Amino acid sequence: MITNIETNKKLESFEDLINPISVRDFKINYWEKQVLHISRDDSDFFSALFSIDDLDKLLEYSRPRGINLKVVKSQQTLNPTVYENQDGSLNLNQLYVAYADGHTIVVNEIQRFWDPIKEFVQNMRLQLNHNVVANLYLTPENEKALSPHYDSHDVFALQISGEKHWVVYDDTNFKTPLLNSFQPVFQREHLTGAKEITMKAGDIMYIPRGVPHEAYTKDTSSMHITIGVQPTQWIDFITKSLLNLSQSNVELRKALPIGFLKSDLNSLLTQEAKEDFIKILQAAFNEDNIKGSLGILEEEFRLKEQPKPDGHFFHLDNLNKITLETKLTKRDCLTSKVVNNFSGARILFQGNTIKGPSQIVSTLEFISEQKGIFNVKDIPYVNDDNKVKLAKRLVRGGLLKIVY
Repeated sequence: MITNIETNKKLESFEDLINPISVRDFKINYWEKQVLHISRDDSDFFSALFSIDDLDKLLEYSRPRGINLKVVKSQQTLNPTVYENQDGSLNLNQLYVAYADGHTIVVNEIQRFWDPIKEFVQNMRLQLNHNVVANLYLTPENEKALSPHYDSHDVFALQISGEKHWVVYDDTNFKTPLLNSFQPVFQREHLTGAKEITMKAGDIMYIPRGVPHEAYTKDTSSMHITIGVQPTQWIDFITKSLLNLSQSNVELRKALPIGFLKSDLNSLLTQEAKEDFIKILQAAFNEDNIKGSLGILEEEFRLKEQPKPDGHFFHLDNLNKITLETKLTKRDCLTSKVVNNFSGARILFQGNTIKGPSQIVSTLEFISEQKGIFNVKDIPYVNDDNKVKLAKRLVRGGLLKIVY
């Protein structure tokens, strides 16, 4: 257990979250290997991120519902009709009653409803290059929401307020399960190597996927946020490698034989077929194909993230005022990349892709490389009319904004 961390530091990055552990140390010694608990002795460490007072505001003004709001006690989920009005809207007073009766309030994907959490999740996602989701748990004193279980994704638990008592178990039999695979609930007597950890406000704990755990409160309530890391696995990379290769390899696009489920193994996998399959696998891992595979993964990664709301409707109202003299810049926190292949050129950024013919790849690369303000007239390799048209398209699509 690590203690004595720097206090009064704003939480902005993954480095801040695991400080004083370095990112390098974390990668080598903890990532997918073992539990890490950092005790801070700083109850206000997460105050800028979220607080128990903020929860009422979030519930009242954002009104999460459906899969985004759950009420749980001892592994049993409360029927939403108990805390919803007849029209399906949230009845906050009934939610208070459920909490007072011992139920845990769970807000899934809380980054959708709270800007500071969204900003932190976005930063962490870009640093890790894995998808990240935040959930919130508010548990009253002397209660437990879930029985012993493991998660099929890695978890960082951030103790926002109160205390929570955790028990983590040996994971020898459950090492690194497949993402989104079945997550069993265990009988405690079937688990070994129990280790108790008390999380106090300001603490964090990293739990690798596959580590069985449970948590409960004693004489104080607890609010914690879990940052779930949904990793891109090697199986995902291999799958994308074959998918990318299939675009140029007709053998991978051919159908299996008619009646293949009834065929014996020898007739389905002839010696010739095995040799062809080995050649295909070798081709899947040549340098060019690997670059293509990483490109597919990067495009999917960018499209899953939405830009932070920043008043973009104002810029859309001024689309028709864009001229060669208009100043443009990328929207805050957006990153972009240009891809050019058989289907044409496209510029990728959070939440969208803008496509065009391969002839404009250099033009898109110029725009993607801009770090600050530029004029529409500075856009190269296209005529003036197309400069204005492209500028309007990139503002409309959400990459650029107008500078006044």
